[in-house]
Amino acid sequence: MRGKIGWVVVVALAAMALVACKPKSSAPGASGADVEGSEGGDAPVPNSVVNKSGSSEVEATFGPSGGSLSLSSGPKVEIPPGAIQGGEDIVLKEAPMTTAFFNEEHEKPWGPTFVVSPGIEAPEGRSITVSVPLASYPQGWGEVAIAYEYPVSARVGAEDSQHTKWQYENARLSGGRAVADLPALNGYRLQFVITNLEAQ
Repeated sequence: MRGKIGWVVVVALAAMALVACKPKSSAPGASGADVEGSEGGDAPVPNSVVNKSGSSEVEATFGPSGGSLSLSSGPKVEIPPGAIQGGEDIVLKEAPMTTAFFNEEHEKPWGPTFVVSPGIEAPEGRSITVSVPLASYPQGWGEVAIAYEYPVSARVGAEDSQHTKWQYENARLSGGRAVADLPALNGYRLQFVITNLEAQ
């Protein structure tokens, strides 16, 4: 009887040892990137380039290597290396369309209105690139630009609401896309705009 008990104990100890030695699976990381765990329960920090796409909204954790986010409707943002220190969740999504560019005959919006948040600043000597598909200018239209929204003051009587305006920066055609290189994104809406050359 004592011999049987001894064998049961040996088998149980062996099974426990096998379970203890089984390698643990690593936590899932950002899509398309190796990740590095951090202490204190923080989200893993990607240590390689992150590239992720979605339909109307996409989010990914970026690290110092940068990367890109894109939507099936066309907008794409490319974040250069060094823009993010540590790890940070970045969102690219379609935003409510603005009527700001439908009031003028000499310009019209091109592609969806979109937003990248939170705000990002490119390191010195580099740019954050945003783009939408634009193979060629429609007849009579040209001179593509990007407009970005920025706050100017709080709206009177509206809590947590701001009055905003739109500022323009030059863009260009490249590889079938309208492309703008910006020093920073402020977390507000962006809209590509083309100019009616015949109305000038």
